[in-house]
Amino acid sequence: MKEEDLDWRVYHFLVHDPCQSLEALAAQAECSSTEVSQSLVRLEESGLIEEGSGGCRILSVQEMLLRCQARYDQSSPFIFEGGVIRVKKGPE
Repeated sequence: MKEEDLDWRVYHFLVHDPCQSLEALAAQAECSSTEVSQSLVRLEESGLIEEGSGGCRILSVQEMLLRCQARYDQSSPFIFEGGVIRVKKGPE
């Protein structure tokens, strides 16, 4: 299965139940836990989910847009650090 197809499947499984274990996601996606783990990393790097101690959380469209802006817009007045929105420090 292509990585993007796996990512799509895993994302939709998480939409229905974000508290699933790695093993449960692997069973549903019919692949290994390692493949699902790599998929979760790609989904988080793409700004679609956030992994935490309680499992995965699907980001809202607003959160996705803000994170994208903070990442790519050099004039953005804010950044994300550890899941917290912070004001960018200017040159001192």
